Amino acid sequence: MAESSTFQFANTVRTLSAVAREKGYKAPTFRGPPNLGEHSRTLRRNSDGSITISVVFRGRAWLSTLSDIVEGFVIANSHIKEAHQLRDLLWSVIEEREIAKDQGPRQVSQNHPLHSAA
Repeated sequence: MAESSTFQFANTVRTLSAVAREKGYKAPTFRGPPNLGEHSRTLRRNSDGSITISVVFRGRAWLSTLSDIVEGFVIANSHIKEAHQLRDLLWSVIEEREIAKDQGPRQVSQNHPLHSAA
């Protein structure tokens, strides 16, 4: 049975946020969908300095949604010079998770930084 788009979105954001924080990056808050119907992604800078990214994740290609999530992290970490390192990190986690889905649950590499029973 396929995951619901809401669960898939939340699980992906949770996983990428944990990896980003573990590596010293900021993790923005994500929600969906944006209040502005004509946009697939919006950004709000909050008064406390945090960033909220709203993303459409229903009725569009999952790869487009993943791209918006990754770019949300890059925007939240715009103070870093090596944005490509953050992008590469997040895409490698996404790739590993997609492979793990094909192999069944809990088949993530033992060397993966998020390998746990939680």
